[in-house]
Amino acid sequence: SVTLEEQATLFAQQLTKTVHAVSPESESFTARTVAGSSRFSVRQEPNQGIALNVQGEPHLLLKVSFEYTLDGAQEYMAIEKSTIKVFAATSRQPIFRYEYERNAATVPAAHVHVHAHRDAFTYLMARSGTRTPRAKRRVQSNEVPKLEDMHFAVGGHRFRPCLEDVLHMLIDEFGVDTHHGTIEALDEGRIAWRRKQVRSVVRDDPESAADALRSLGYDVRWPGPEPEPHVKWNRLKAR
Repeated sequence: SVTLEEQATLFAQQLTKTVHAVSPESESFTARTVAGSSRFSVRQEPNQGIALNVQGEPHLLLKVSFEYTLDGAQEYMAIEKSTIKVFAATSRQPIFRYEYERNAATVPAAHVHVHAHRDAFTYLMARSGTRTPRAKRRVQSNEVPKLEDMHFAVGGHRFRPCLEDVLHMLIDEFGVDTHHGTIEALDEGRIAWRRKQVRSVVRDDPESAADALRSLGYDVRWPGPEPEPHVKWNRLKAR
């Protein structure tokens, strides 16, 4: 079987290929062990970020990092934590950031933080209800609420955006410069990510996967004699 290190190294190579299609001079991604654990981190070395130009001039900067572990079956690579931060080229404060935490308990596993200042939004946040711990802490705090403290859910464990989605959005919305083959590389990376996620979803819900295949005409039967794999309801209902 393929080791976690081999899987993480392959993912680092795929990330590098994707990023170089948009920002050819960016540092490559590497896979390294996380000190004191069995996890691997995948990030740029050195972590200079991914520079994105508009009309040849620096406009945006991305900083991306992932931590990986083995899944529950101890076979496939699973993301433990990921962060994608988007900065203005001249700022040290991100505009927004995408985050994922596999073991999140009090916030959505996949979420977006928006670093901005909108009076109407902070007014509502300061007058939130008190039925949840996060809302209660915000109301009782003496600090002015910040929009960046909100966790906007974006698809949970299986349907969250990938790096290619973020890069494509920045190209569309900010007019980031592209090169020959940029869009094709993003499409290729997105396909690879989504096919991997499809496999994960099937392992979460083999019952629905078998039903869908049968509806397409496939002959799908459980051979036994062991019990059929169960539906992982906790993963399906997780935020």
